[in-house]
Amino acid sequence: MREPNVYVILSHALIGSGFFFLYMQHVRVIFETRTNIHQLSQLEKESLIRNEDALYYSFYKKLVDGPNFWHGYEQLKNVTDIEYPQSVNVLQRFYVLPELVTAYVFHIVRSGYNPILQPMQFYFEFVWIMGGVTLLVLYLYGIMLSENVFGGIYGVISYLMFHSFAAKIYERPLARENFAFPFIFLQMFYLCFCIGQVIYTQRHSSRLLKIFTMSIFIAIALLSWQFSTFIFTTQILIVMTSWNISVMPTGTANAFALDFSISHLLGNALAFIISHGNGQLLFTWQLSASLSLFLITMVRQVRSRRLANDPLQGDYFSLKFILLALLFASSMQAKLLDLLVKAGMLNPQDITCVHYCDLWAHWALQMKVNFVTNLSACNPHYVPVAWSELWQLVKTLIVKPYCMYGVVMLAMFFRKWRKSNVPQRAASQEQRERARNYVLEDFLEEHRVSMSDMSNKQTEQQLQKCLKMLESCDHDYERYKREKVKMQQEQPAERDDFIADIKRLKEQINRNKEREQGENKDEQQQQAQSQDKEAEITFIPASASDPAADSTSTTTATTTTNTTNATEDKEKTEESLPSKTTDETTKKSSSSSSSSSPNRNGHSSSHTHNHNHSHARCHRSHRNSISSTSSFSVVPTTNAQILNLHYMYSFLQMLVFTVIGLTVRKLFFLSFTQGCVIAPTICSKVWYHRQRNIFWSVSLAVFLLSMFDPGMVNIREEYFPARYTQNTDDLDSMLEWIKVNTERDAVFAGPVEIIGTVHLTTKRPIVNHAHLEMRQIAERTEHVYSVYSRQQSSDIYNQCSQLKIQYLIISLDECTNEVRDDCDILSIWDDKQPTNRNYPQFCHELLHKNVPSFLKVYANDNYGIIKMFSQSVQINLKHNKMPEMSI
Repeated sequence: MREPNVYVILSHALIGSGFFFLYMQHVRVIFETRTNIHQLSQLEKESLIRNEDALYYSFYKKLVDGPNFWHGYEQLKNVTDIEYPQSVNVLQRFYVLPELVTAYVFHIVRSGYNPILQPMQFYFEFVWIMGGVTLLVLYLYGIMLSENVFGGIYGVISYLMFHSFAAKIYERPLARENFAFPFIFLQMFYLCFCIGQVIYTQRHSSRLLKIFTMSIFIAIALLSWQFSTFIFTTQILIVMTSWNISVMPTGTANAFALDFSISHLLGNALAFIISHGNGQLLFTWQLSASLSLFLITMVRQVRSRRLANDPLQGDYFSLKFILLALLFASSMQAKLLDLLVKAGMLNPQDITCVHYCDLWAHWALQMKVNFVTNLSACNPHYVPVAWSELWQLVKTLIVKPYCMYGVVMLAMFFRKWRKSNVPQRAASQEQRERARNYVLEDFLEEHRVSMSDMSNKQTEQQLQKCLKMLESCDHDYERYKREKVKMQQEQPAERDDFIADIKRLKEQINRNKEREQGENKDEQQQQAQSQDKEAEITFIPASASDPAADSTSTTTATTTTNTTNATEDKEKTEESLPSKTTDETTKKSSSSSSSSSPNRNGHSSSHTHNHNHSHARCHRSHRNSISSTSSFSVVPTTNAQILNLHYMYSFLQMLVFTVIGLTVRKLFFLSFTQGCVIAPTICSKVWYHRQRNIFWSVSLAVFLLSMFDPGMVNIREEYFPARYTQNTDDLDSMLEWIKVNTERDAVFAGPVEIIGTVHLTTKRPIVNHAHLEMRQIAERTEHVYSVYSRQQSSDIYNQCSQLKIQYLIISLDECTNEVRDDCDILSIWDDKQPTNRNYPQFCHELLHKNVPSFLKVYANDNYGIIKMFSQSVQINLKHNKMPEMSI
């Protein structure tokens, strides 16, 4: 990871901005082409919104229809028409941060700039902006990991070519993931950027800024999508398990891990406060994982202080310790929640993770689960990805480029093998002598030495290396020059290593200089004190009384002179060391050694030998501990590049996303988006710094081939789908009938796919909705769906009357009294209630017979509306047998 200059940053920002606006226009045109939304009425536009999306858009309408934003904000604190008759604080129960932000900006724009602004159009534009942010982050993420702009461009083009695997932003614009994932992706990118910066500088700076930025991204994602907490949980576990193999110093690693855990804890706290105390945020696995990471880091810091000299002090992220920390944090969380429930401060109905745990158990272990979990598992958005579709993606992003790389490598191997086996014509004696003379001239010119200096052993050894290389090239001078240039390019780190060695040697010389100066001062002070004592004892001059004193002073003077000369030699050496390139330093050192060797005495030669020996020892110690070079940008080797912590995190996160996405089709876009970042980086890590011609040629070939097939085919299919048909379920006519023929306070219930749309368009109260992960809504939905079972009419009436339902909407496709597959609602009921298999389906009997307390008041080809009467006011219809009696 290198420090980019201003021009590189501006160019990346310009290209990324282009992709941002291009993608916004891309998804806008696809959505308008498929829906033709500009020619639809308001009811038809709103009828396009289904499932929980309709519920969230109804919240948005409350916010924008009021005189100001805060009027609608207060209304959302007490809503009684979505879980009738209970009052619900929408700000606390639902993930409405996108609606709050969009409505707030809408009021600002409408009051100040555009009074005729359409709420739905503005909402969709906000969605397209979020999609553009995702593509912008993908571009920057790819550049950071691949370390070249082509990685970002290739990732973006791959994302567009296989856009059907991405989040269906044009099919479900209001889906929660469309608002949350841009910030999840941004947090992942920022985390990798921070890790790379720490690895590059070997220090952790701007800690408060990084904690605050990351916690903001986390809080926004948590307030926008219920799956965000699971994604962040996997992120924490990946960082915990992969932290041990990093090469960072222990103190730096501890500081970064501590800030990372604090950012997650702070993000949870911010989300909890902004959501007015959403209890679901207290039951998340993310909270347990972040708390355990915090505990692990604190233990590491304490032990590192106690064992400062222990070489194994950084090896504390063992699997046993991680499991113990997770167990301890989970038990603490469970105990705290139990206390809050007992104190009445928390409702156990807020626990939503149980529903998703049941889903995973059903998919992975084929366990029997409750009715609502089975119903969710049969949702088309949750079915696994088809292998035929997956193969097309794998073939283009993985198989095709790596097969191309394999072909190129095989071609290079066979080329070298053929050249090695083909006997080459031996060079003549004249050609050999001419090539040797060329090499000798190049050597003399490069190292700036003369023929008289060739008696130096070091210079002679360097020349012999060049001649051996010439001999390995069969005395081909042109081939020798190519091999030498290639060898210099393959070792770009030697210059940085040499400069780092020089820096350390310079510091060592300064320390030795200061120490020797201190010793000289001490010796002079001791000599002065001894002379003063001798002068006090006798007044006879030392030269006259003691003949040996003269020799002692002479010896002392000689020692002082030698020490001064050595210090001067070190100062001269120190002045000649800094800021030299590798080639220039090599030339000067070799020339100076060769020219001065005949004129140096034994002491000077010994000093030079010791200096070279110390330099070699420092160079070896540097290669053994590469982490000590903290101030220099060293180009890492292939293994070091691939095993960098930020790249390893990104790769492991893609693997986790792949496991999740293969299980749940709705979440496959996580693996696909991360795969678009990782796919072009592996080969660039291996080849870009070594053989750039191979990297660019192969990458461009794969890129151009993929652009036409399947790239253009998939894009054309998105704009003009062959199998796409708009919703023809005739929902609009039923909504019109409800608005005209029912009371404004009539209470409705029905299938979760359309009941939110009924509330959105008609503003009628409803008793159930599509958030089946909420335990209370799951129980209500099970009672509503009992109309599709084989239960007795009295039992069904009692269940519906408890919910105060007045109108019950049923799907006629599910009332055939036949089991077609395992996902039929009747099949789910038969598995749940096997004793009723011999009875007819209630809704099928209801459509063909008159049943007391139930009256069919509307029906079309897809839906029917049943009006329910209380026992005291039911209409005297012609007596028929009860459905449960006619077997």
